[in-house]
Amino acid sequence: MKAALYIRVSTKEQIENYSIPTQKERLEAYCKSKGWDIHDFYIDGGYSGSNMDRPELQRMLREIRNFDVVIVYKLDRLSRSQRDTMELIEDNFLKNEVEFVSITETLDTSSPFGRAMIGILSVFAQLERENIAERMRNGHIKRAQEGYAAMGGDYDPAGYKREEGKLIIKSDEKDHIQKTFALYEQYHSITKVQNELKLLGYPVWRFRRYRDILSNKLYIGYVSFAGENYKGVHEPIITEEQFNRVQTLLERHKGHNAHKAKESLLSGLITCSCCGEPYMTYTTNSKKHGKYRYYICRARRFPSEYPEKCMNKTWNGKKLEKIIIEELQFLTVGKVNEEDAKPKINYKAQLNKINEKIERILGLYASGKFEIETLDKQVDILNAEKESLIQRQKEETAEKGISAEEIHDLVINLKDADFNTKQAAVQKLINQIMINGEDIEIVWAF
Repeated sequence: MKAALYIRVSTKEQIENYSIPTQKERLEAYCKSKGWDIHDFYIDGGYSGSNMDRPELQRMLREIRNFDVVIVYKLDRLSRSQRDTMELIEDNFLKNEVEFVSITETLDTSSPFGRAMIGILSVFAQLERENIAERMRNGHIKRAQEGYAAMGGDYDPAGYKREEGKLIIKSDEKDHIQKTFALYEQYHSITKVQNELKLLGYPVWRFRRYRDILSNKLYIGYVSFAGENYKGVHEPIITEEQFNRVQTLLERHKGHNAHKAKESLLSGLITCSCCGEPYMTYTTNSKKHGKYRYYICRARRFPSEYPEKCMNKTWNGKKLEKIIIEELQFLTVGKVNEEDAKPKINYKAQLNKINEKIERILGLYASGKFEIETLDKQVDILNAEKESLIQRQKEETAEKGISAEEIHDLVINLKDADFNTKQAAVQKLINQIMINGEDIEIVWAF
């Protein structure tokens, strides 16, 4: 078993016999008695246990796959918040198959009794969470039952504006929405509704917004919360009879382009070089050509939403995906950016040195020979230095990007791979695909 030893001490607790040397000595003795190897010490000196914003705690969580058990001297060393304690144990340690031991409380999740104790603690933590959630939910439901719509986000829904928690009709948008429902009953197509609205001089919204409006009971006088609808106090914009007719039409056309995103290997990656809009996938069926899937610029697919129609090339889906896959197969280790020739920094050694300095300073608190304010300043300086070093380490790790080994593993045998494997490789290795007619530019993720 590899053990991560977590130690926390605030300046006040240093005086109250929770010193770092004391905790280290007892934790080391415990590991020795169990025959466990010490992976590393994680020491937060001068940090409160009231929150999880502690550099060494966060470093331990990032390295959680490198050890098998976390050991603390006392449960409150991990956190003074019951909610945070249970989150760390349940959502971080146990989910990653890492045991947790507190030697003072004899709390050990590797034993049946220890797991039972965690269960008891988690019951109370869950009860606290559910009580808070229930109070909030009851408040929202009460607002909804009173007919107010104050819980639906910070934005105003189309057709209304908020005034003191109530929805007040905006006359210009009311006419726009009424026209939308009427045109959809006539054409049974949101795209055709957009075209007609543009001809009539209305500001045309996005396709998805119209789809949401057409199925939203807000416009017949209801507000909703948690899947339930409540009669509101706001004025409806359309009649229930018209709304129900439109729902029948929407249901009839539902699923016309179902699963197109699932079939799309390059979904969310393509940008039009001509207008800057994203490309989207679209599928048609015809007796002559059968099923035809292609990638099209959004400003060409929905021209009524834009000042002018984009005329960038529409690509056959299979042809474009074949080109991209072939480009991926040409990837070699040589395409990976070489690491800088600068000497590597031993972050672990430097962090250990800072921890040792903090430990020595904290040892001076009990002696009473120095002003506490002076010692506090020194601890703050060293903690700031530690956080800066940890941040540099994180930035350096992020700059390395994808390794040559990862590229090799993703690209090998890609041609004969299934859709999910291909999609995983594409999404991992490509940041963006720019299309300008026949020209295709791939922006790699490394």
